[in-house]
Amino acid sequence: MNITVNELADKIDAQIIGDSDETPINSVATLCNATKGSLSFLASAKFIGEAKTSQASAILVPREIAGIKPTQLFTSNPYLSWAKAVDLFRPDRSSHLSKQIDKSSYIHPTASIEADVHIGANAVVGANTAIGSGCIIHSGVVIEENCQIGNDVEIHPNAVIHYQTTIGDRCVIWSNAVIGGYGFGNAKDGAKFVRIHQLGNVILENDVAIGCGATVDRGALDDTILKRGVKIDNLVMIAHNVIIGEDTAIAAQTGVSGSTEIGDRVLIGGQAGFVGHIQIGNDSYVGAQAGVSKSFPGGTKITGYPARNLMDVRRSDTAITHLPELLKRVKKLEKKLEDMGCKEI
Repeated sequence: MNITVNELADKIDAQIIGDSDETPINSVATLCNATKGSLSFLASAKFIGEAKTSQASAILVPREIAGIKPTQLFTSNPYLSWAKAVDLFRPDRSSHLSKQIDKSSYIHPTASIEADVHIGANAVVGANTAIGSGCIIHSGVVIEENCQIGNDVEIHPNAVIHYQTTIGDRCVIWSNAVIGGYGFGNAKDGAKFVRIHQLGNVILENDVAIGCGATVDRGALDDTILKRGVKIDNLVMIAHNVIIGEDTAIAAQTGVSGSTEIGDRVLIGGQAGFVGHIQIGNDSYVGAQAGVSKSFPGGTKITGYPARNLMDVRRSDTAITHLPELLKRVKKLEKKLEDMGCKEI
């Protein structure tokens, strides 16, 4: 794609600092790897040095910065404008994703599929499943019976959508994700385990994204629900009956135990772990590797193991770094007291 700096600024809601600029932009790149024709972005002041030596033709900036040779495009949110710019330059895969059903796929006769859907090689669509307009079902995907798939959904290779799952519009499910598997429910019969059948479903509302290898278990009785705009990273495990609020984002390797409720706009770092049957309020932050063993109200920032107030954890960590010096001082004091004839302290 070729677009001028002027045209680009209009499309990504940025303002050119200085004169109008008809320089062509044909790629996006990091500051250090940019070349003539590239657009780059500066999201943090610590990269100003790289921006001053960058070979980019234009750079997105949060304010005018002296000493930067490329054209500066002002935006109050460089990262958001960068996202819009990258979208303009993403690869065009349309020639590989024609609106047709590959002959090697299996579509049950009772399935309902809109005419403008792509279904790739060796995909399977089960009985009474409905797939909406504009969907892309890649090779090797399995969608079992009685599923409802909305419009403009993309499901990447080898993902599995188990029976009776509901997926809203514009959702993206990446490779090897499993939606609607059994939750971890077992009763004890002496020393043996007896499986508790999981009778609920999974509901993904509109604009949900599920990363590679992530799993979302079906509910035991009630449904597991991921509300509008939820973003799930790779290798995240969501257990049965979990409810995740709108626009919440969960980073890789996090595990959420059954019947936990996470509010709207919560940010969760990688490798966090949640016990079951707790609630995390709206607009909270959970740090990486946090062990969350109890409920927290909205607006809370927590981290650590067990998870507690973020600033308390930082103060504790700072204090721990001073322990070696403190121990040396204590030993010196003990020696002085011993020399003074104090036998016990």
